[in-house]
Amino acid sequence: MLPEDTIDYNIRKTWYKISKMYNRTATEYMASMALGMIILNIDIMEGTPSTQLGPSMGMEATSLSRSLNKLEDLGVIERKPDPNDKRKVVIHLTPMGMDSREVAKKVVINFNETIFSHFTKKEIHTFFTILKKINKVIDETK
Repeated sequence: MLPEDTIDYNIRKTWYKISKMYNRTATEYMASMALGMIILNIDIMEGTPSTQLGPSMGMEATSLSRSLNKLEDLGVIERKPDPNDKRKVVIHLTPMGMDSREVAKKVVINFNETIFSHFTKKEIHTFFTILKKINKVIDETK
């Protein structure tokens, strides 16, 4: 079997191109795709516990910690103690973080609208159905 004929090769190649495209845009704002994705996963009203960010994004704790430190240094996020459990930390967006989030959101929406415009609704539905099935098979074979 040729690499081009495998599922993982094609997903990895596509994800590489997507992340490269996002990183080109993110560098204009002194960030990276990973930092933009973190910003998009922070609840704008309540903040998000740092322990929930990693698993929801598929990031390891050490990578997430470095990324959060960078975002904090840039003034995009702030860490606050959880009011219900002082051992936990909740990540909140600063006003600058809210602005950065809007930029990241627009980039993601524009990318999706561009992709959707090249396919029928049925093709998009089939694509998502297949991805969900792949994820289910992976979860079942752990």
